[in-house]
Amino acid sequence: MEALSYEDWLNRRADESSHNEIMSFLMVILGINISIGGLIVTILTSGEPNIFPFLGGQPVSFSIALGPILTIVGFALTSAGFVLSFYHDRRRSWYLGEIHKATAYEQKKKSKSKAADPVLEPYIRQEEA
Repeated sequence: MEALSYEDWLNRRADESSHNEIMSFLMVILGINISIGGLIVTILTSGEPNIFPFLGGQPVSFSIALGPILTIVGFALTSAGFVLSFYHDRRRSWYLGEIHKATAYEQKKKSKSKAADPVLEPYIRQEEA
């Protein structure tokens, strides 16, 4: 089993969070579709957009209760999808920030060693002369 460096691990976690964010957006789309389907079923079964038909004194059957159930489930899925997409976006941002910090330190260390040689060359030549 190969050991991962910290940057590789952060890259994998950022990719995983990005994937989870896409899945959350798909959950939002599914919730919107189910909610719209519930509203359409409610309108078709009762003849008017009555979200809670049992409050109007109508007898509640499965076909009448199906519309509000689908609407509530769709709204719950949409809300959960929005919350999860925000959560995974924040996690991905944190991982990308950590990657930037880790690579910035390495690049700074490399750039100092490269930049020091041309700066010190005139001083070394003066000492030799």
